Amino acid sequence: MNREILEQELSRAGWEVDNFSEDLVVGNAGNLCVLIPEQSWQGADPVYQLFDVEKNAACWVRMIPTPLRAAMLLEQHGVTPENRENTHDFIG
Repeated sequence: MNREILEQELSRAGWEVDNFSEDLVVGNAGNLCVLIPEQSWQGADPVYQLFDVEKNAACWVRMIPTPLRAAMLLEQHGVTPENRENTHDFIG
């Protein structure tokens, strides 16, 4: 998968794409973000980190959710830095 396709998928899912970095694709929606590092989009099995800026909570997923779905996933599965033992436990 390439960067352009990821950016299109983010847009279709309702995220605002931020192109501030060449090696990171970022989708924003209010206090929520989807972070996709370059090694993820170049691999066969891409992974996406959901992040809630206000709550400082994160979780990893294998598909791009809508911002509403991301909020629900973060509410149910998001962990803060002090509770993060394994940040690559995927929830879906």
